[in-house]
Amino acid sequence: MNDRHDPQVVITAVRHDPGAAPGQTTVIRVLSMLPAHWLCAPVADQDSFELRVRPHGAEDAEAVSARVAAVFKDPALRGWRRTG
Repeated sequence: MNDRHDPQVVITAVRHDPGAAPGQTTVIRVLSMLPAHWLCAPVADQDSFELRVRPHGAEDAEAVSARVAAVFKDPALRGWRRTG
């Protein structure tokens, strides 16, 4: 997934509220809010997740970051914080 012509963005997050949904559920929520044409590779456990995102076409890392920032404002992700 790491090619010069096909950049990827790595999104990492940790659960800071023990009452929040576990990582496996949260990463699915995040995936559902991202464009379907992006290639995503998630890895999740109870308290954290990593999501490798490869946008398609003319989208760049800035576009991915802006979209992900908007996703993390969703109330479904309360109790989770991006890291890195």
